[in-house]
Amino acid sequence: MNKIVIYTGAFGENYGFIPQKKIDGVDFFCFTDDETKIVSPWKPMKLKFDSNNEVLKNRHPKLLPHEYFKDYDISIYIDSNFLIIGNIHKLLDSLDDFKMATFDHSQSDDARNCIYKEYNAILELGKSRGVFKDDPDIMKKQIDSFKSEGYPENNGLIKGGLLIRKHNDSEVIKVMEDWWEMVSTRSKRDQLSFNYVAWKNNFTSKIIAGDLRRGNPYFYFLSAAQQNYSFKLLKYKVKRFFGIKKHP
Repeated sequence: MNKIVIYTGAFGENYGFIPQKKIDGVDFFCFTDDETKIVSPWKPMKLKFDSNNEVLKNRHPKLLPHEYFKDYDISIYIDSNFLIIGNIHKLLDSLDDFKMATFDHSQSDDARNCIYKEYNAILELGKSRGVFKDDPDIMKKQIDSFKSEGYPENNGLIKGGLLIRKHNDSEVIKVMEDWWEMVSTRSKRDQLSFNYVAWKNNFTSKIIAGDLRRGNPYFYFLSAAQQNYSFKLLKYKVKRFFGIKKHP
């Protein structure tokens, strides 16, 4: 039997944790700067990275599970705003032989299959809101670098909110460390670099069918950023009870 861990992180005052159902054979851990936020079954784990940047605090364990979970065979990272609604063991069984599995952006409502398109979408969103998710100059420099290296268009785009990995595999470790190097020194938007890093390493991640947010039988997106998800969780349960919201 594989040892399985599910983990997440919530840093800053705008983020909290969602209570999850316990799963046989699975341990739950979280990383946070405020342990009063923690709810069952999450258990705190000490961060091995010192920074004043909340995004990088989250990204370190997200991208480098081999530094935290050496005693586990499979790690499942989820953003703290996702509710687990399906059978995780069934999901893992469906992946057959894999090293890493993700959802991809082409299955979303706002479908994109390209880092360059993701970059343009981030810029457009930032212009419309007056606030950018990352420094536009840093992102442009990164994108220009990809182009100069011949990175192709339409080469895929992951959804970074869910990552399943056999994280002790040497090939996975190499890709994750290269990804962390990119995120920690260039743009902090991890979706803006994973497919490039995978291309550089000739690495392929298995794609999970469905839309990560609300179009799959395993995970459900509750809210973009919230300290307390109680109301959103109650609303979801009411909809499910009355059959208003269904999943494939």
